[in-house]
Amino acid sequence: MHNLTRVIIAGTVISTLALGASTPALGSPAPEKSQSTDTPASLSLPLKDEAQVWVAAHRGQWRDYPENSLPGILQASKDGAEVIEIDLKRTKDGHLVLMHDATVDRTTNGTGRVDDLTLDQIKDLRLREGQGNGPAPVTNLKVPTFTESLAAVEGHNVLLNLDKGWEYREQLMVELEAAGMVDYGLFKGAPNAEEANEFMAAYPRAQYMHIINDKQVDDLAEFTTHMPDAIEVAFNTMDDTQAQPEYLAAVEAKTDLWLNSMWNSVSGGYTDEASLRDPDLGWQALVDMGADVVQTDDVRMINAWREDVDVTAVGMKPSSVRVQAEDFLDDPDHYADSNDRNECAAGKAIRNLRSPVDACDLDGAHIVQYIREGEFFTLEVEVDQPGTYNLSIRHSADTEPGGTVTVDTGTGAGEPVPLPNTTHNRAFTVTDLGRYKLDKGTHKIQLSFTHPDYLSVDWLQLDRGQRADQDLIDMGITAP
Repeated sequence: MHNLTRVIIAGTVISTLALGASTPALGSPAPEKSQSTDTPASLSLPLKDEAQVWVAAHRGQWRDYPENSLPGILQASKDGAEVIEIDLKRTKDGHLVLMHDATVDRTTNGTGRVDDLTLDQIKDLRLREGQGNGPAPVTNLKVPTFTESLAAVEGHNVLLNLDKGWEYREQLMVELEAAGMVDYGLFKGAPNAEEANEFMAAYPRAQYMHIINDKQVDDLAEFTTHMPDAIEVAFNTMDDTQAQPEYLAAVEAKTDLWLNSMWNSVSGGYTDEASLRDPDLGWQALVDMGADVVQTDDVRMINAWREDVDVTAVGMKPSSVRVQAEDFLDDPDHYADSNDRNECAAGKAIRNLRSPVDACDLDGAHIVQYIREGEFFTLEVEVDQPGTYNLSIRHSADTEPGGTVTVDTGTGAGEPVPLPNTTHNRAFTVTDLGRYKLDKGTHKIQLSFTHPDYLSVDWLQLDRGQRADQDLIDMGITAP
């Protein structure tokens, strides 16, 4: 195994707090909570604990199914997640449904605020693929209720991380109790410490995770009689107080530490995409900081890494040739860009800032970004063996349609290949570009694009035969 320095240890919560103990009725006097800060708090899975750093799936497995959908929840569990983060909103008639945004606009074929719609109206809608942007194609899946999500995971060894649900905590507790599944819930919030303490005292069976960010770094000292079962620490940069080793060590000494790897602003740059370049730049660094749980947008890849797979080479065979897009030929004869300035965000250019071809760092991914209609760039590829090669690219876009790419290996341009909308600019997938006959030697391969907005490209790969690890590297979407 990798250097997974922390584990979740079953049995650290004392017996009077064991799951299955009675929970007070809502509004009843709060019983004394017997867990003290002298005993380190710890999360617990409903069926059995795992002696490894846990994986938390952000909004379920949205790479295969719509975010916050029942199939996405179950696929995340199948792909190795011990915790599945879901988002909650309440309908006009008081039902809790899984929805991240205040409106249904992004993720469904409808419009309007969740709290202005009845459950029947929301059930008439259909979820869009992935994260919904584009707008992405509509599926036949409906918005699930919280009760339906509990029924879906019953018997699975997973926790449901109840994000955006703090204001509904009492209703959530009622529904968990009614299903006999309190041990499947992980409450989450960023209230003041006093309110969090009151909740933990009132509901000793409920597992609670407290969020600490820039504004709440002092909260840790306020948990003197009750300790959250986990603390999520979010940080923009490694200069933040809560990102310092001594602060993280103090959290780790008291409870389980939850860190994130989805994007820079919650992880200080230690992201999923950085991990695919080098795990020491992402997941391993978070584990070395003491993480007991890592929340991710790439469940399959982090689980593969957890099982000692070299994620930097996923999708490759010994004979594969991969060229990074940012290694384009920086010569105006070999590229065309729609403007003469570099569009990378401040501090994110990873190559020549004066080049109009935008080689950028996007939350850890080193890519050519902002590729627009009519633009092209050229990659130089060294071929050791002559033959027919399958070409593929890793790319992203959040606009429908996803655009096209045309390949020219030096013998003339082929037919445009449609690219799917991946529903988020950080959501990369791999598309096959067809078979090309190449002689031994150096080849200049030109990639020309169309797109209604912009797309991004990570790499170009050549394979003699099928790519390896397609189940790990592809998203479950299809080109239009």
